Amino acid sequence: MKLRNIILLIPFAAAGCVGLEQYPTNSYTDANYWNNEENVRAALYLGYNQCWSWDYYFANNILSDDVYGSRNSENELNVVTGLANTSSGRFEGEWDACYQELRTIHTTLDAQDRITSVDDAFKTRMLAELRLMRAWTYLRLITWYGDVPFFTSNPTLPEAREIGVTDENTIRQFILDELDYAASVLPKNTDLPASENGRYTCGTAIAIKARAYLLNNDFENCARECEKLINSTEYGTYDLAGDFDELFKTGHYGPESIMTIETAYNSLDDVLRSWNPGGWCPQSVGSRGVTKQSPTQELVDVFRKIDGSVAGDTDYEDRDKRFYSTIAYNGCRVDVPAARTDLGLTTDAEGRYTCYTNPDDEDRYGNRTQNDAYDGSQDRTATGYYGLKNYYADDIDAGGNCIKPIMEIRFADILLMYAESMYETGQMDSGVWDKTIRRLRERAGFASSYCSFPSGGDLRQAIRDERRAELALEGRRVFDLRRWAVLDDATIKETGASFLTSRATGAPFMDNGSNIVCQNSYNMRYWFAIPQAERDINHNLPQNPGW
Repeated sequence: MKLRNIILLIPFAAAGCVGLEQYPTNSYTDANYWNNEENVRAALYLGYNQCWSWDYYFANNILSDDVYGSRNSENELNVVTGLANTSSGRFEGEWDACYQELRTIHTTLDAQDRITSVDDAFKTRMLAELRLMRAWTYLRLITWYGDVPFFTSNPTLPEAREIGVTDENTIRQFILDELDYAASVLPKNTDLPASENGRYTCGTAIAIKARAYLLNNDFENCARECEKLINSTEYGTYDLAGDFDELFKTGHYGPESIMTIETAYNSLDDVLRSWNPGGWCPQSVGSRGVTKQSPTQELVDVFRKIDGSVAGDTDYEDRDKRFYSTIAYNGCRVDVPAARTDLGLTTDAEGRYTCYTNPDDEDRYGNRTQNDAYDGSQDRTATGYYGLKNYYADDIDAGGNCIKPIMEIRFADILLMYAESMYETGQMDSGVWDKTIRRLRERAGFASSYCSFPSGGDLRQAIRDERRAELALEGRRVFDLRRWAVLDDATIKETGASFLTSRATGAPFMDNGSNIVCQNSYNMRYWFAIPQAERDINHNLPQNPGW
């Protein structure tokens, strides 16, 4: 049975948010709990369930310049525009989710000597998976908060209310050591049977380790970890998928996938755990009236013409293939879920309808009640664009929920991390370029001249732009902006230049100089605030700079 099919078949499923200072309401109380094999497996699957979530995967886009949020994504919108305070829902939610996951993990790790109901091989692997999850969770914490409370077994309630913070560098070294251990124990991706799709592998551990180094701008070590997945099969066999569009429909267990966010279902009519694309995809096939984020014109401009030239705002012909899999634009064709018989859309023989974001075109060719068209409100697109990446009509049920697993780390990211690291350490050459950027551009359909190693120009910016186009709407951009330290640019802080600027809102076809305005300039800070509710309970918790 696949992980995705059993991830929610857990007798102690999570019940609400739990802070550092509390025990979760789903704590184990049965003294004989670990004597039952199904209980032990359930503990592992709960760890997977809580490890990472689709909502933050998408919401992280709002914290960058790739999309513009709306009132339907208020928590992130407040953070990115500088309007959040120390009680922000995003600050509290991220903190609570991480420490609840750590409690779940430590509950099992603390009981490992009492686990006798599974064979040694499964137990060893399970403990390594949990330690990988713990490393991943601490990486989330130090990336957003810096110094945080750190422990390797569950503290008592009194201890939790008095614990101070540990230096992030100490925690980072712990993360790297844990990932080394996981990489030495977990199987390769090529050794996983289909029934275990979605479980972490030694390649997952190496990929997370590369990301940990990248987030700290440790390019030398990042390159070393990437090479383990690029130049060797010791930790698994990975490669780019041949079709970028299909990758985000059915490729989540293919050779490009390294780490996924799992769903759970018995069938499309019996969904146990899913995610809702409605706030990101076009209104006609999504949750009408609740658009959460709209891709900016600046992001759209990153997708060049296939000859390498920069396209005009509304020139959507002959673009980078990734554009068509990532962005819904005026006049594009969108698949309609067969299970959504309530939508009433006119489709062609391939089951697609035409998405009109231009109100004039929707009036002329479509049906204005589709609600795709820009109208200046926060309920529809704010920019003339919607997201399409990860939208897969065949895996959407009658309620509009999607059961397609989402790739959190994929091989293309490894290639991009490697390219950037080699450039930053002075080792970028045509050989490195050809095994990284060239391969990505060739898959994107560019002319050979644009795929070749450039003889001039800003190579660093070219690599960064490639990263932005390849990983668009996958939640990575905000972390890149932070580690590149571009938030320190005075012009950005003062006017929002180059980010949420005059080109952030207002559909491109409405550009007469009056509609293109920035409602709130980009004012993202480097650190999340330590939640005030936690500091009210534990006075040993400091506050991060700027809060």
